[in-house]
Amino acid sequence: MTPRKGLKVTDAERKTRVGIAVGTLADLRTKTAEKFKLSSEEQIVFQTRDGVPLQTEPEFAELEPQTLLIWTRKGERAETDAEILYRTIREVNIDFLKTGEMVQEFFTEQMKNKVYKLAEVLKSIEDEDRAHLSFKKEDPQWFEGVDSRSKTKEEYMFRRAQDRIRTYYYKSKDELLRSEPSEGGMSRDTLLRLLGHLQRSLKEVDFFGCYFDRRKASAGDVVVVGGGGGGVGGAICDRGGTFECQGRWDKEACLYRDHRINPYRSREDRIVFQTWNLDHGVERSRSVIPAIREAVRVDPTVASLHLDRIFDDLFTLKNLKLVHVVCHDKGVHGPVDSDRYTGKTKKKNRESKNCISET
Repeated sequence: MTPRKGLKVTDAERKTRVGIAVGTLADLRTKTAEKFKLSSEEQIVFQTRDGVPLQTEPEFAELEPQTLLIWTRKGERAETDAEILYRTIREVNIDFLKTGEMVQEFFTEQMKNKVYKLAEVLKSIEDEDRAHLSFKKEDPQWFEGVDSRSKTKEEYMFRRAQDRIRTYYYKSKDELLRSEPSEGGMSRDTLLRLLGHLQRSLKEVDFFGCYFDRRKASAGDVVVVGGGGGGVGGAICDRGGTFECQGRWDKEACLYRDHRINPYRSREDRIVFQTWNLDHGVERSRSVIPAIREAVRVDPTVASLHLDRIFDDLFTLKNLKLVHVVCHDKGVHGPVDSDRYTGKTKKKNRESKNCISET
C-alpha cells in the first residue's frame, strides 16, 4: 500500500485551506474534489505556492509533507506568493506610493519595471538586518508560509533550488516523450534510458540544492559566471546569502549595479526572489530538446549521445545564469548545432558532485 502524506490544499483565491492525507496524485484529485464539493466532471490541476505545476506522480512523490498546493479549474490561474506581495504593496499606503503622481506611474509602467521598483521598496525597509540569522526560532517571521519541515533558512533555500531543477527535468521528460516522432527510427527506449541516466545523475548531486544554499558559498566553491563561463557546482550566492544578477544570456555580466537580493534577509526578500530566474543560455525547449531528438534520430543508441553535455546544458551553471526579471530575455537566444549531442561520451568527474546535501 502506498504510504500517505499530509498536504495542505487551497483554492485559487486562497479563501479555504484544508488538510488532506493522500498517497498518489490521483488520490489528491479525488480528495480535493470531495473536500471542495466539486463535480466529478470538473478537471482540476495543481501548483505550488511558487507557481510550479504538479503534473505527474514522480513530482507528487517528491513533495514534502505539509506542502501547500493550490488547485485551479482548467484555464483558471492562481497568483503566486510573489504576485500577492506585489499587489499588496501596490495597494497599501506606503511612502513609495504616497503621491498621486507616483501611483499613476506605478500603474502604467511595464511589469518588469514594477518588479524593479518593488525591489527598491525592499531596499528601503529599515528593519534590523536579520540575514545572518538561520534557525526558525531566531527569525520566525521569515518562515511565515514556509513548510514546517524547514528548520533553517538554508534548508528551505536548498529545497527551492531543488524544485527549480526538478521542474526542468520533468518538463524535459514530458516534452521528449510527448513529441516523439514516429519516423526516423527514434527509439522511445533510448529516450527512457537517457532520462533514467539524467535522473540518477541529478540524485547524485541532490538536484543541485546547493545553488541557493549559502552554506556552500565557501572560498573554494563560490560560482562566478561570466566571460568564458562558470563552474558546475557550488552556491550562486556569497556567504551572507546575497545573490547578484549574472546578466542577460548574451552578456558577460549584468549591466545594472543594483540587481542584487538577499532572500535570507526578510520574508519579503524571500518572496521576491521567486521572480528571479535560472535562465538557460542554450535554450532548453527551443534548442536543447530538439537537438536531443535529432541526435537520437541520427543514431538511436545511448552510447552515441554526449551525455555529459546534455546534463550540463539542462541543469548546470555551464548553461544556467541566475538573472533578475529585467535581465530575463524570453526571446530566441540563437541557433544551436544539430549535432551538439552526438559523439562518444567522455567520462569525467564533475565538480557538481560537491553539491551533496549537508542537511
